[in-house]
Amino acid sequence: MSQSKPAHRALSGSIHKGIKMKTVSHTLVALAASLGLAQSAHAVDIAVDQDVMTSVFFTGTDLVRGYAEDANRPVMRVSNHNTNGMTGAETIYLTFDYDFSTFTGPVVATLTMQSAEGGFGGDAGPGNPFTVSAHGVDLDPLASITDDTNPGGTVSWLNFYNNNILAADTAAYTSIDGYGTVTFDVSALVNSWVDGSNAIHAIALTGKNDTSGNQFLHGFLNNDNGGTAMGYTFLTVTAVPEPETYAMLLAGLGMTGWMVRRRKHLG
Repeated sequence: MSQSKPAHRALSGSIHKGIKMKTVSHTLVALAASLGLAQSAHAVDIAVDQDVMTSVFFTGTDLVRGYAEDANRPVMRVSNHNTNGMTGAETIYLTFDYDFSTFTGPVVATLTMQSAEGGFGGDAGPGNPFTVSAHGVDLDPLASITDDTNPGGTVSWLNFYNNNILAADTAAYTSIDGYGTVTFDVSALVNSWVDGSNAIHAIALTGKNDTSGNQFLHGFLNNDNGGTAMGYTFLTVTAVPEPETYAMLLAGLGMTGWMVRRRKHLG
């Protein structure tokens, strides 16, 4: 039996709407998938290879401490400049064994660490914040600073602190007022590694930019894993999408919006 014209139109309209809805759904799924893939493909977590410290209080020949092999230093410290009337400061050095040339354009980079009790009553706290900054360096601290681990080093820890730590980007200042996870925006520094203008993949964590006038000996957990796991200290580096990528995503969103409006109009 043949269908009447009204019934045929209704059936045809339902099929047409179903096809449109399925097309819109597929487009949304594809767009979401492309967004998710773009994000996951560009974000990389990079474990610290070695994290060590130097201190005004270290004497003898063991002047760089906290290597992965040093089981007796679970906490390292950062102090403000010339703390307690002594020349220099406690400084943490982080090194990263990673090929940053694999990034082909600008990146956003975040350093994650764990703030902890330093053990000498000189920690920052609520109402008593400590500004800690993340700096680049112009020499490899592990290969340059003289101590019993590196007797062939050519620079004293104090000369390295005074002369080989670069100025920190203001975005890399973090105000610490307690314990737990802390982050530093090290995008400017890591971009210098990516573009090759700084070949030393190391970070110095200092209190050089603290202007509080207070005396700090603030603690950070020692990653203590030799770069084999994320641990407490790691970089998260995210590639900034190229303008063409933004254009494609915006075009996809615009097409999806148009199809949704078209479906509503036909309905």
